[in-house]
Amino acid sequence: MKRNLTKTKFYEGIVKEHSLDSAVVGYLNDNVFSGSIKEKEDVYFIEPASSFLSVPNDSSKIVIYRSKDVINKHQDHFATNSSESLLHLFPLLKRFRNRNYLPHGIKKTSNDTDYACQIEMVADHTLYEYFKKDSDSLSAFLYLHAKYADFIFRRTDFDGDGFPDNIRIIVKKISIYKTASDPNYPMAKAQDLVSFLNYFSQRSQNYCISFCLSHRSYKAPAVGQAFRPESQPFATPGGICQFPIWKRGVKRYHNTGVATIVNSRQQILPLITTLLAVTHEMGHLFGSDHDPVNHLICSPGGNLGFYLMYPRTSKVFKPMNSHFSPCSRQQIHRIIQERGECLKSHPGICGNGVRESDEECDCGWEKSCSHLDSCCTPSDAKPPEKGCTFRKNCSPKESKCCTRDCTVNPANGTECYKSEAKCLVSLCDGVHATCPKPKQSPDRYPCQRSSKTCSRGHCNSSVCLDNNLQECTCDNPRYSCLVCCKKGGACLPAQQLNLQSPYGSVFNALEGTPCKEGGRQCDGSGSCINAKDRKLEVDEDPNRITYWALVVLSSVLFIMTLMFCYLLRLHYRN
Repeated sequence: MKRNLTKTKFYEGIVKEHSLDSAVVGYLNDNVFSGSIKEKEDVYFIEPASSFLSVPNDSSKIVIYRSKDVINKHQDHFATNSSESLLHLFPLLKRFRNRNYLPHGIKKTSNDTDYACQIEMVADHTLYEYFKKDSDSLSAFLYLHAKYADFIFRRTDFDGDGFPDNIRIIVKKISIYKTASDPNYPMAKAQDLVSFLNYFSQRSQNYCISFCLSHRSYKAPAVGQAFRPESQPFATPGGICQFPIWKRGVKRYHNTGVATIVNSRQQILPLITTLLAVTHEMGHLFGSDHDPVNHLICSPGGNLGFYLMYPRTSKVFKPMNSHFSPCSRQQIHRIIQERGECLKSHPGICGNGVRESDEECDCGWEKSCSHLDSCCTPSDAKPPEKGCTFRKNCSPKESKCCTRDCTVNPANGTECYKSEAKCLVSLCDGVHATCPKPKQSPDRYPCQRSSKTCSRGHCNSSVCLDNNLQECTCDNPRYSCLVCCKKGGACLPAQQLNLQSPYGSVFNALEGTPCKEGGRQCDGSGSCINAKDRKLEVDEDPNRITYWALVVLSSVLFIMTLMFCYLLRLHYRN
């Protein structure tokens, strides 16, 4: 799918070889592509090399990197601004409740209509200057961030029924400030990100969300701020669908969020960070708080990494970073139910490549369907065929209970849905193409990619504990990527002790776990492989070594000066 923005073209599509589990989104500007490519578990990001390097003579060079290969030595922070709102607006809350001004939200009663949050994306004049006053390229940059958030929101199961809720993020308007003197620009006096948000909230608008991106560096480590609503009865004015309020004689719009593409060290943030930052702040606007830092389920850390709403950017980016945690999903679902009245019904549009409302599938038109989903009828099909319906019984793109020949998989017990954190699982019944509603995984069911097991609905046990044995680390380097148990004084791989899951799974160390051999790591399937050496230091200053050398030299000279003055003083005393 292609969208034209004059000289800039925006693209959405798939990778031909991995059409069932891939997504491409980005824009082409002056023959330079910027965007992301998802291919199974990997996400690749592409952006101009000028964002990281000085390439004045060749502006066509690009940088391509995988999310898992990014090392962020300086963790940036995300923040909300709801506490400030609660402090100053508590007297208003009581008045709002007494007048029944709190919205009643939405109740999704059928699958023939999806809901969309229509947003406004705004560019600060500092970002306009950074993009060299190229409105087309800047508009595509803003649109890309909204599409990334849309990608994550649409694929998230907020109500816990095992199926994505398809909540859309749709750009209704793109606004670009070209100077600080433009009309309706109140942010000129902002000294930090919090004040920038508060000034931005004075700007007149009428959308589900209004979000502003800037090119401003502040002393504080936060790169994003947003107002967050709270659930009734102590609902804080802010977040999605918030009607304007008056505060200190000024009309405020607290359905707003902001982010900057520059950190406190005046370094440009990589695309992966800004995409996650914008989606993170939109998560706040939809009602999610930060994930509790020490929460076993919502902030697992370690090899699993952290979810999207963790309060700081991850040092090493992992697939978990682009998913809402169980805590976030529960909070967002509650807010959507209570105050999502501005979410517009969004009937399906056959041919846009996205399955919506009552569509069985959507592969676009005939040419794209041959690559995207051959089991789906294209939108330009001739009668009697009907677009966006299955050509036979089902599609493997829409359900794991379907085979590539578009028929129901007769194998009973095929896993079609799994929640690692909550130990929920759904198995195909061999009769229906639809994945059944998930149920709690039975005890001893493998989780965390077969590195642990479920116990009473939580992924906190192991195959060793399940068999009254102690988990250990095998001394033999050959077994360092296998789950090992201690039996009779010996530490042996679980599979050598004939300990497997009831479903025949072998228990292996999680992908990324360090091996016994230095510099190597487990691949998740029991093998120890060479760690990837191509790392992108996303916050590293190219002149960092020179800078610290000067700091050390200056410190030495300062200490020598003090010693000289002290010796000179002793000399004159004597």
